[in-house]
Amino acid sequence: MSSPQVGVVLALVIVLPIAWFLSEFQNNRLLRLSLGCLAILCSFGVAYVVGSLEKLTYSVRYGVSSQELVRATITELEAGRSEHVLATLRSLDADFSPSYETPRLYDELVDRAVLKLQSK
Repeated sequence: MSSPQVGVVLALVIVLPIAWFLSEFQNNRLLRLSLGCLAILCSFGVAYVVGSLEKLTYSVRYGVSSQELVRATITELEAGRSEHVLATLRSLDADFSPSYETPRLYDELVDRAVLKLQSK
């Protein structure tokens, strides 16, 4: 989204609820209903965008962490430290239990595993 589009969306997010509030003091029922519906739909749209961006962020972080783990594993295996790699991966496996409630935990566990792999 370009900067002017963000400005328009931000203006709508701020202006629509204020306009809806101000329309409540008017006699025009259609205006009140229209602005109310638009303000509510706009809030749903903002919530959807924020949720999508959060999901995208988790996806990127998961990918970066996984790539670091794979690279560290390859480096250690090429150096002939397969027992160290196995021990580290077993430790990671024991500590990690996938859940929708703990998406950040994966990053922390993988970072610790990568540091452990690189420490020898």
